[in-house]
Amino acid sequence: MQSALDLANSGFKVYLVEDTTSIGGRMSQLDKTFPTNDCAMCMVSPKLIEVSKHINIELISNAQVESVEGNEGDFRVKVLKRPRYIDVKKCTSCGDCAEVCPVTLSSEFEQGLATRKATYRRYPQAIPSAFSISKRGTSPCKIACPAHISAQGYVALIAAGKYKEAVDLIREEAPFPGVLGRVCTHPCEVKCTRSKVEQSVSICRLKRFVSDAAREGGQDVAPKPLDSKNKKVAIVGSGPAGLTAAYYLALWGYQPTVFEALPVAGA
Repeated sequence: MQSALDLANSGFKVYLVEDTTSIGGRMSQLDKTFPTNDCAMCMVSPKLIEVSKHINIELISNAQVESVEGNEGDFRVKVLKRPRYIDVKKCTSCGDCAEVCPVTLSSEFEQGLATRKATYRRYPQAIPSAFSISKRGTSPCKIACPAHISAQGYVALIAAGKYKEAVDLIREEAPFPGVLGRVCTHPCEVKCTRSKVEQSVSICRLKRFVSDAAREGGQDVAPKPLDSKNKKVAIVGSGPAGLTAAYYLALWGYQPTVFEALPVAGA
């Protein structure tokens, strides 16, 4: 940070690349500094603010330098920028997202001695102050699911007692969680990595449970349409495909009408 500030104050355009989601380095993790026992954060905080506000410094966090080519005065640097999954310009750092996040992970900032949520900010004074989300790729259960439902997501929400949110998450990909919880052949459970420890999570039964629990608790409320397009759509057949098409068309603002030859839907 000091090198960046010295160069920026000399008139150079500086690109400060940081591997983690915030600047501060190891200094930000210390309580006191040797040999004076000064407060580490008290010393580093002014520089954090100065770096973030300097017009000649562009901060590129959560990124890595992959290659440097060229000669003195004419370098070409290739930087890999990893996504934060939260827009830095829109995040107000209120922390509401971290409070409702159902996933708990080991905190790298605390050297694994404490935990944090998957939605997090490295430390309270972090710059950039925006939160970010830790993602470790797509889970095997989600890959195995024909509907690509985020099984690990709704299982975590169920564990946190967030039944409505769990049902809403399932319905992003499949509108009938109660039916799936009874008839699905659950290929997700075959790929569940929990089986390497003891046995697979009962993903299908949990889907059935949360659907019934949300309905009995009066939380199974149909979502509102995202928009109103004032266009009618005819759907022939009220089987699973027809009803699913009608459900999502209605969410997108269309006015679907389902035609069925039999006296009941869902055949």
